[in-house]
Amino acid sequence: MNNAFNSFIIFSIGVVIGSAVTWKYAKTKYERIAQEEIDSVKEVFSRRNQKDPEEDEEYDRFAEEDNEVSKEKYLEVLKRKSYRTSLDDEEKTEESEPMKDDRPYVISPDEFSEMPDYEIVSLTYYADGYVTDEDDEIIDDVDDIIGSESLTHFGEYEDDSVFVRNDRLKTDYEILLDSRNYSDILMGVE
Repeated sequence: MNNAFNSFIIFSIGVVIGSAVTWKYAKTKYERIAQEEIDSVKEVFSRRNQKDPEEDEEYDRFAEEDNEVSKEKYLEVLKRKSYRTSLDDEEKTEESEPMKDDRPYVISPDEFSEMPDYEIVSLTYYADGYVTDEDDEIIDDVDDIIGSESLTHFGEYEDDSVFVRNDRLKTDYEILLDSRNYSDILMGVE
């Protein structure tokens, strides 16, 4: 029994020493790896802070060009959405009037019905070119209400519908495509 006890003690001491050596080795290894990572990050940031005048000049030129393109896109969206703009003095319009285009325009399905004070109207566009309201009454002034051009946008977002906003009338229109002819519906042909 004494021999078994001695073997157990020696085994336990071996386990403790082995664990300590393994822990020390792993700690040293991962501290070295962490320090190498820290040093590489410091090196990258120190290179970033050293400015090359030629690169700065080229960056400034590209940034200025991008800024002009972004400003043009921004103004285009403002114009389409009929928002009032206020720009730098040299770019202000003569009267500072809102850039407003009263023409109806196509919107995405996500934009549809997002304006709380806008009315929602559903229309139907038939294969023979007629646009009707919810009571199947023909809409006479299509261009003024939804814009004739909007009827060419089926399939842009959805195959069988187009969404149009008319800011002047404060209305969002959902125009559904019907493959039947309006004249057949009048005659009761299905």
